[in-house]
Amino acid sequence: MSFDDKHLVFGGAGPGTPWGTLGAVTAEALEPLGYEVRVERNASRGRCPGMVQNGQLELGATQGITTSWAYRGLHNYAADGPMPRLRVIANIMHPAWLGVAARWETGITDLSQIKQKELPVRVLGGGGEMFAAIMAHYGLSRELIESWGGRFLPTVMLSSAGGGPYGAAPWVRSGEFDLIMDNLYAAYTPEFAAFHEASVLYNLRFLPLPDDLIQRVCRELGGEPGFIPYRLARGVEAPTASVHRPSQVIFGRDDMPDDFAYLLAKALDDRRDLFRKTHIPFSYDPKTVIDGCGIPLHPGAERYYRETGYLK
Repeated sequence: MSFDDKHLVFGGAGPGTPWGTLGAVTAEALEPLGYEVRVERNASRGRCPGMVQNGQLELGATQGITTSWAYRGLHNYAADGPMPRLRVIANIMHPAWLGVAARWETGITDLSQIKQKELPVRVLGGGGEMFAAIMAHYGLSRELIESWGGRFLPTVMLSSAGGGPYGAAPWVRSGEFDLIMDNLYAAYTPEFAAFHEASVLYNLRFLPLPDDLIQRVCRELGGEPGFIPYRLARGVEAPTASVHRPSQVIFGRDDMPDDFAYLLAKALDDRRDLFRKTHIPFSYDPKTVIDGCGIPLHPGAERYYRETGYLK
């Protein structure tokens, strides 16, 4: 596998996932140019940046915010240190929000009630830096909730063979939850089927985040202030204040040949229609495709964007 023999490995995830889908789009865009691209599903769950940095993969895709953490060696990637060899090829728009919703029957209208009443809530999701920051704002933590008898449950189950996600965890359909804290977007992907299934099967109350919390999460972790759109899921009965996470980035390493990076940037632009033909609300925007989320553009991709006028 190499750029010379035109057989490349793309760090993605399983079929139907955002990163797996971006890998499939990249493969289709490059196929007419004689390239064969295999999507490596085991690069999922945040492992792709490190695998590209270490030369295990030629290229890949991950959420823009977390890729920037990897580049700088922050948060989930602090133990591994910075990954300065990462270089962005294209920023693909993918509107997603931090979702917090309670079962209607719990009576929870504000997360502060959980601490006030020491509620032993069963939480679907709630993992990661951003949701930890949300809980901390209300004086909550995983340890504290568990000390009251609460539980944290995964939103997705992995196959016994370790081959990747296969769908929403059984607690979603059985109703064994009180609260969901997870990313939310308009696609029934394996990772986020839980929100969509739960919103259909049960009455959920989507909780807006306070402005000071939104501003702090955006400032310290990333994202931008936004609103979960009305009717994105059943139960979103009004635009709901949250943190918007708009970007996925396709990236490689600093030793990717300049000519290939130029060709890839051009292929993704020429076949931007492929992003619109997926089940995920991806879009290619010339005004934002050049945004590396704090990571340098690859010089080959930068040359293409300057020639097209996308980068002034």
